[in-house]
Amino acid sequence: MRYRAILRWLLWILLCPSLLLYGSTAPARELLQDGHFSRGLMVAPLSHAQFAPAQQRCLPLRACERISASAGPAWQLQQWSTATDIATGQYTQPDAGAEQWVLQDRQQRVQKRLLLASGKRDTGDILLEIDGASEFAARSDDGVPHYLPDLRNAWPHFLLSQQLDSDRLSQYRQLHLHGEFRVPVSEGNLQSGYSRAIHAARLVLAITVRNRFTGNYFWLNLPLYDDRIADAGFGCQKCTDEADGQHCRTPSQLQDPGVWHCPEDKVGDQWWHNEKRGTARMIFRLPVQDFLASGVQQIAYTDWQVIDVDLLPYVQAGIEAVRQRHNGRSFPADLHFYELGLFSLGWEITGFNHVAAQLRNWQLDAMPHEETGR
Repeated sequence: MRYRAILRWLLWILLCPSLLLYGSTAPARELLQDGHFSRGLMVAPLSHAQFAPAQQRCLPLRACERISASAGPAWQLQQWSTATDIATGQYTQPDAGAEQWVLQDRQQRVQKRLLLASGKRDTGDILLEIDGASEFAARSDDGVPHYLPDLRNAWPHFLLSQQLDSDRLSQYRQLHLHGEFRVPVSEGNLQSGYSRAIHAARLVLAITVRNRFTGNYFWLNLPLYDDRIADAGFGCQKCTDEADGQHCRTPSQLQDPGVWHCPEDKVGDQWWHNEKRGTARMIFRLPVQDFLASGVQQIAYTDWQVIDVDLLPYVQAGIEAVRQRHNGRSFPADLHFYELGLFSLGWEITGFNHVAAQLRNWQLDAMPHEETGR
């Protein structure tokens, strides 16, 4: 038996030398589906309308025909706290291969616009446009836009989302995020009552990092664009104990010393009890400017910006940060317990801003650990 085992081992070496000497790399896993938006969108009903699956609509309509063949839309378009449904907008084909839906208000302003143009380099794969003043006017009783007094009140969202096809994160050595965006329209429209701390237009990419066994999660947040902030850094601070007391500073890099202190999307002290409408979870915000391929100090967001980054170190830092909170016992340290959940990308409008964003070539690939012959 011993000699047979040796012979099998020698035969394996002869047949598979490349595996032994060089190892083999497993193919990347595409966590994000349809990064060019070629399969259309499933448009969710307005958040203030009673939800029913029948209220969801596909854009373009022919995308619905592919659902039975498991090739329908991967993306859902969310319209939380907006006044009107983009699926009811005027439909046009402004260019070959492009399809557009537009909603206008009483002043003939574009209230919301959606353009699908998969594969077009100039316009991008998709365009999302929204006018905050028009939205807030349509939501008011007197037809006049009113600023939010604070962030306890709901504000318009125009977001793309999908559930990521993630396995447990311990299987991956890299989470490669790539995407391109630009903001061709950004008009502040500041009026009496404006507060910089409250009113803004933010183009946000957010991913949930979720405990696979309990469902507990936190937000990994990438603020692609904020009309108030030219260069957003980490949203969390790191605190160190020094001779004259505790000092907290915004880190310049993940390796800076200290204990993480992160904000919470909350109203009330017990954020894990969901006291705010929405998610009410810890936010780990990343310094997106560090990931931009342009590498310039003054970023022109009207030009295409390229995001290219390995998210895994930031996921690990986020887990460390949420564990350092008093409820950290709900979040183990081992990546085996985690997966990526919801991927969201789009506008959040708390002011009267008129903005548009173009997106193209988005992907999120998980690179498995290398397999070797050992």
